[in-house]
Amino acid sequence: MYTEDELVFIKENLGKRPLTEIAKQLGRSPKSLEMTLIRKMGTSNTKTSTGNITAGELAKILQVDRNTVIGWLARHGLPYKEKITRYKKKFTFIDVEEFWKWAAHNKEKIDFSKMLPYSLPPEPDWVKEERKYKKARNYCPWTILEEKQLLEWAQAGLSMQTISEKLKRTPSSVVKKYERLKGTN
Repeated sequence: MYTEDELVFIKENLGKRPLTEIAKQLGRSPKSLEMTLIRKMGTSNTKTSTGNITAGELAKILQVDRNTVIGWLARHGLPYKEKITRYKKKFTFIDVEEFWKWAAHNKEKIDFSKMLPYSLPPEPDWVKEERKYKKARNYCPWTILEEKQLLEWAQAGLSMQTISEKLKRTPSSVVKKYERLKGTN
């Protein structure tokens, strides 16, 4: 039986340190700690017990690549926390309410029309209106054909603005892709 102080220690360290380390600090076996988590929290899966979602889960809900969500975390300020689950694996967790606050200021990055209604509760009222409009092709991977067309049109002397209109991509993404492709040739 774990003491009240031990249970507080577990809650404070769960997700911050591996279960083996927490168990060692308490002088208990990792298996004993797992069983206590199941009895006291209903699960030994620290990922499930956070109440947050992972970057991968958010990507599935929004129907975007996981790396798109990772990019939002790294470059666009989407709030997140990294936690260790079970023994060693680290997950990136996103609080759903924090996501919605961030999304309200970054609507142009998300195509809400791809998202099923109420798949990420609590869904703000403004999402219903946003869902009506299909967004431009943000964060879409380039096809081999698009890359070939870009190189051909640039070689033929078309402006990057014209090429971006033909490819239905932003001028900045066309310029960046062209520079990358030129560097590999």
